[in-house]
Amino acid sequence: MKDKKLTLEIEKGVDEKNSRVGVSVNVDVSDAEGSTLSGSVLLVEKCSSYEILHKEVSQIKDQLDLLLEKSRRLFEAEVGEEEGQGVNEDMSVNEIWDVLSMIKDPEVLLVKFNSMSRLKRLEVADYVLSHCNVFSGPASIFSMRYNIEEGILE
Repeated sequence: MKDKKLTLEIEKGVDEKNSRVGVSVNVDVSDAEGSTLSGSVLLVEKCSSYEILHKEVSQIKDQLDLLLEKSRRLFEAEVGEEEGQGVNEDMSVNEIWDVLSMIKDPEVLLVKFNSMSRLKRLEVADYVLSHCNVFSGPASIFSMRYNIEEGILE
């Protein structure tokens, strides 16, 4: 993985009290033809005090921690899938729903469901919405988050 370089962006004021400091990250963006554009993006708006900067950086750290936790659960679900708890599109919709309904984390359910082909998602959705109790349990979560136009969970 390429190093992500963070940089302090310092805007000097006329006197010491008017200085502002932010945080930027260097990025490289590539298009489909292989062209690359490099530059920096301001991650934290320039702040007028250390306390404000600390608060902004802390919020980003908290968000990153939440993303790490979510990714940990997704990776754990993949390990569980490797151990035989996964969804195979050759399974019947009833069997697929039996596996999906055992998933405790709604975000993992979303990822597993949305990773299936559109046709299989529509078949499973039809089964859940017509044969399961959508007022409680996993089918309730499914029915609340199902986008019928797109055929995905949101």
